[in-house]
Amino acid sequence: MGLWRIRTAVEDRPGRLADLAGAVAAEGGDIVGLTIHTDAAGVVDEFIVDVPGDHRRLLEELTRRGAGEEAAAVPARPREVGDDVTRALMLTARLRGAPHRLPEALAELLNADEARWTGLGTSGRAAAPQFPEEPESELLVPVGALRGVRLRRVDRPFTWTESARADALVRSVLPPAGPVPTGGTLTTASGERLHTRPVRSGDARALRRLHRRCTPHTKRRRYLTAVEEPGSGVLGVFCDPERGLTLAAWPEGADEPVALAHLMYTLDPGVGEMAFLVEDSWQGRGVGTALAGALAAVAVDWGMAEVRAETAADNRAMLGIMRGLGAAVGRPSTGTVQARLPLAGRVPAREPGPLASLMTRPGAAGR
Repeated sequence: MGLWRIRTAVEDRPGRLADLAGAVAAEGGDIVGLTIHTDAAGVVDEFIVDVPGDHRRLLEELTRRGAGEEAAAVPARPREVGDDVTRALMLTARLRGAPHRLPEALAELLNADEARWTGLGTSGRAAAPQFPEEPESELLVPVGALRGVRLRRVDRPFTWTESARADALVRSVLPPAGPVPTGGTLTTASGERLHTRPVRSGDARALRRLHRRCTPHTKRRRYLTAVEEPGSGVLGVFCDPERGLTLAAWPEGADEPVALAHLMYTLDPGVGEMAFLVEDSWQGRGVGTALAGALAAVAVDWGMAEVRAETAADNRAMLGIMRGLGAAVGRPSTGTVQARLPLAGRVPAREPGPLASLMTRPGAAGR
């Protein structure tokens, strides 16, 4: 028997995970751990499997039943078998007394082969990867504005989910800053000041009036179907924190909202969905861009690894907003396209605190 960590891309449709589990059982394997990741390839399943004999037949079968990409396997150790949440919490507790050992903790969290401090430079970006021929084998985790931890792992690329976990561990030892606010004032690129706050049930009439002021073309781009105005059920979803967050934006001194921004939970682990409705007379003034940046910050605060947006293939404004944030845009399908925004490395900057002083003093790790 041998313990292996096996990773394979999975088609995002019902029954595929059961199919892969069946393949493991057919080869006499015992699944002792399972993690579902989000990555550029889509859904990636990672199994820790106790496999009798040669594991290569199992890899071939998983590749055949997966999403067409070759399954990968690396040897696993018994200490890697356990609850990932418990391990992350124990690492957080350990770092409270020794925050300068953050690289070591990140390496343990992600089973990395190497972890060390690195500088980000005045631009907040890291130097070029040390291994440019294997860009996915390295992960940079920002720690404040000027420092970061660079991790390397051979034979198993880092996923967006793992990057989100690393960012969350870093934030657990940074100076407390509280949650990202969901209300406040935004300034657009054109200089417009907008007040935002989560919508409430009492906003129903104002939201319906906003929809009436929008042209059918604008509403179709938002909902991908003909919608005159939202019914009570849809408005209930907008106000339900269990479904996500909907922000309304008001111009300074105005009584009526001119835009809505939605960040909704999905059934894909660590993935949110973003959408916007901007009144026609306010389009082209940077409203959507400002709201998208605010929602991306909230998504990071919620621990999401990715935010997606599905929009009409000809909606250049929405696609421009998502590309500006760093999203990858897929191929059109039945008149729509999906933009996928990884949230790796978007940890909000913190003021210098005890961790920063430990990182920079002589003798600190990586110095």
